[in-house]
Amino acid sequence: MQTEERDTILEKEDLSVIEELTQQVYDLIGNPLSVWAVAATIESLGVRDVDATTDYGFKSVFDLAEEVYKRLKKHIKGKYEEESESEFKLGDVGESFKLFFKHFGMGVLFTMPMISQIAAIIIFEYALWAWFRFNVAQATMIAMGTIGAFIITGGFIQVLGRLVSKYMGETNYYLSWKAIKAVMYFAIPLVLGIAALVFIVNVVLPFYPQRMVTIGLTYFILISSMMLSAAVLYASQQKLIILGSILVGTLSVAFGMEVLDWGIYLSQWLGIGITTGSQIIYIIIYYQYKIRSSRQRLFKQSLPNLEVSYYNTYRYFLYGFGYFTFLFVDRILAWSAGPPPPPYIIWFNTPYELGMDWALLSFIFTIALLEFIIHLFSHRIIPAQKKTDIDKLKKFNLYFSNFYSLQLVLLFFVGIISIVLTYYGVEALRVFEDDYPEIRDFFANPLTFKVFWMGSIGYLFLVFGLLNSLFFFTMNRPEFVLYSMLAALAVNALTGYICSRVIGFEYAVVGLIAGSITFAAVTGLIGKRFFKHLDYFYYSAY
Repeated sequence: MQTEERDTILEKEDLSVIEELTQQVYDLIGNPLSVWAVAATIESLGVRDVDATTDYGFKSVFDLAEEVYKRLKKHIKGKYEEESESEFKLGDVGESFKLFFKHFGMGVLFTMPMISQIAAIIIFEYALWAWFRFNVAQATMIAMGTIGAFIITGGFIQVLGRLVSKYMGETNYYLSWKAIKAVMYFAIPLVLGIAALVFIVNVVLPFYPQRMVTIGLTYFILISSMMLSAAVLYASQQKLIILGSILVGTLSVAFGMEVLDWGIYLSQWLGIGITTGSQIIYIIIYYQYKIRSSRQRLFKQSLPNLEVSYYNTYRYFLYGFGYFTFLFVDRILAWSAGPPPPPYIIWFNTPYELGMDWALLSFIFTIALLEFIIHLFSHRIIPAQKKTDIDKLKKFNLYFSNFYSLQLVLLFFVGIISIVLTYYGVEALRVFEDDYPEIRDFFANPLTFKVFWMGSIGYLFLVFGLLNSLFFFTMNRPEFVLYSMLAALAVNALTGYICSRVIGFEYAVVGLIAGSITFAAVTGLIGKRFFKHLDYFYYSAY
């Protein structure tokens, strides 16, 4: 039958019968391999050549099959294109902006305790464990106590984050509470044991005057306790309580100094104690209320045995210990190098510390951005997984590889902007030089500026490694993070030691840069493979 003749017949016939037949064929064989397959299917439905002419207006079943075949192919092509266009349409720009403002804001909230301490120093000249008027000996002991608290509790903080987040995700407050107590049973005795050991060792081998050591160990114990309780609140999504408790504690320091006239040590110990105490009281009330209201005590529940718990968490513990050691090893190297040679093994250097603290401020917005990126990733991967058939896994992996690349670019620009804003923001304080001698002293030493710029570069590379680490932790691959951090820590310590002894003590920060580059590079190489095979890591995550 000629095309013109067929079109004339089709114009006269009700096309709904052809559409109905097309749907029947599609239901039976789906995407047809050939016209012959369609013709055989039509004949199986009882359609003969005479039926093709009288009922459908075609000369034969084969002619009818050609028409049905064309319709099926057109339908299937259109459906495929529609699926391809919408396959990974996992949220519009408006939704992404909503997530950005929500989770970037939560990230900034996480940094608010640090910002509040900076504000307290500017307003009162002191904070929970800082004071403008500490001499070098006092600053050394308090800094060592603070650094020791972060390093010793770092592993427990990571374990708490892992366990509490896991059980909170299951809304199992009972097991979450049991996990908190189990971790504390190890953490608190370790902190007290280390404090006692250091005290005894210094009695036998007096590296420092015993009074200095006692003061430093008191700060170590108090700050360790505060860090552990804050870690529970953070993992329990109670971040506002952390900020509120620190503000109350800071005001308590001011009360002790200005009203009670207790002096800086007792006032700060009061402030840290009130901060920790208020956090602990809230944690107990919060979990007891949640457990009773959900009646979870009625069910027989227990944590995995010790061996299983150890296997599930030891990588997180080692990473936390390694990470906080990584953050502070440059300071230990710089303070132990001089010049002039320090009167004790480690001696605080104010210009170096000011430069590192200044650089740390540039960390705020990039850390906040990580909160948004990882939530955006989690928000998109679940619907993507549901939409992806097994034959489209390459598109799934390609989509998230592009997503990952875009986040790296975004993080780089935000990091650069953050460094520039931090530099000029602090530089703006020069207008108060004549009114505040502390500000004049801050800008007096060019070493502070040198350390700031090098430290900022180190923190910028570090944040790339942290971004990769968050992806790995999300997919339950802590070993990728642990091995990367151990390599970075070794590079940091070795490079920092050589540079601080050969070039100058302030070049200990070069170790931070080298270690951060190592961390970013190693996790980046793993990340490239990770996203190339994301389907495997996703499905094998739990």
